[in-house]
Amino acid sequence: MPNTNAPIGVVILARHGDRSGFYQNPTSYSASDTVVTPLGEQQLFELGSLVRGIYAGSDPTRAISGLSNTTFDGYKINSTADAGGEGSVIYDSALAFWQGFYPPRTDISNITLANGTVVTSPLGGYQYVQVNTVMPDDDIDFEPWTNCAVWPNRTTELYASPEWTARADQDKDLLDLIKSSGLVGNRTVTMANAYNVWDYMNVNSIHNATYAAELNATGQDILARAHDLANFHEYRLFTDSTPGGLGNIPGRAILSRMIASMQQFTATGNQVVISHMHASYKPFLSIFNMTQVAAATNPSLPNPYGMVDYASAAVFEVRPGGSGSSGHDVRFGFRNGSSTDSDFTYVPLFGSNDVDVDLNTFASNLDPYIIPNNTAWCTLCSNNGSVPACSEWALTQQYETLATKYEKIADGHFTSVGSGFIGAAVTIVVGLAVLGLMRALGFVSFGKRSKQNYGDRYPLTDQQSYKGSVANSQL
Repeated sequence: MPNTNAPIGVVILARHGDRSGFYQNPTSYSASDTVVTPLGEQQLFELGSLVRGIYAGSDPTRAISGLSNTTFDGYKINSTADAGGEGSVIYDSALAFWQGFYPPRTDISNITLANGTVVTSPLGGYQYVQVNTVMPDDDIDFEPWTNCAVWPNRTTELYASPEWTARADQDKDLLDLIKSSGLVGNRTVTMANAYNVWDYMNVNSIHNATYAAELNATGQDILARAHDLANFHEYRLFTDSTPGGLGNIPGRAILSRMIASMQQFTATGNQVVISHMHASYKPFLSIFNMTQVAAATNPSLPNPYGMVDYASAAVFEVRPGGSGSSGHDVRFGFRNGSSTDSDFTYVPLFGSNDVDVDLNTFASNLDPYIIPNNTAWCTLCSNNGSVPACSEWALTQQYETLATKYEKIADGHFTSVGSGFIGAAVTIVVGLAVLGLMRALGFVSFGKRSKQNYGDRYPLTDQQSYKGSVANSQL
């Protein structure tokens, strides 16, 4: 039977809203800047309002205890947004989401001055929700394909694969029609560029009435077919046949952060109850693949092999009272941004028939494949010190190489005892030199430090969260 206890915390993964034109290099997947549109802001505002109604609503079986329905509390919410190659579109979408979750409050966002003047916060009591940003150069969790040296090899190999060639032959008539009709301007119309071809058509069909009319005048369902081809394109790139495959790199990276958040919910003294992450569509593809969402049949998701729509959201609810070893259950739910449903669809994971999975089981099924830190990513991607996130890793590699080199030199000229002393001395000297360089570059510091914990990797914990606006102060 499903766990009937209310959740104690929820991880929310959301996609940005409707945006302006955009382009991704089909080989490296480096992206151009884009901005969220008013439509996109409204989509996320409505999503935020919907989520508030569930987790801060009146249903005691759904609401999280202690989560305010009206006032933002930074000790309870950890919000992070990707700030990579797309520009501000994801961050701005995250802000719109929280505007919907915690709209302005004029009743408490005011203060009376000594002279009797009453001052209300700007924008009618707008609540300032802290959203942290993550840059790929600093943390790889949200865009691990960016700067990954082996990623272009993957795209190139896929584009030359028999499966790719067969699909290109199957849709040759579509690609020829798009090219001859001039529907995508100067964009290259090839199978490798299928995502960018569809995205150009999709964006303009939403925002350009003349273009939409021209598209309809073709008398063929070109946009739907182009969308299907783009789904094929992106699903093959950002999933893999095995959980630990390179194609699953978006999921393997962000799941480290997500699992840590779920485990934090169960910790004694924890105050954080919502861990919100705003990203692109790519992590959804990988996570759905790694957790076997497509295997769910009753209920099932409409298209687990396709890109999620703008303003889509996946939730991972953690409930107490589970029968497994952790005593807590994880329940997965999803709502596509284009859906008219006012709730999430909850489906079983990992091929199970049970909508709830023990937290320890959830973690152990995925732990062997996650990328826990930048060092592991640097190794996976065969990166070096030229990538900012791998500078420390590269220094360590240089240290190990130098130590091995000088130990071999010593072995050829001294007794085993003498070589041992020299090897140890060289190791210490080289190690101190590298440590000094790392300190100069700001990678390490000296002095008393507490034991490393969740907060060292993900600094927005309950003790460190931003407290928000004056409306959230305890007056």
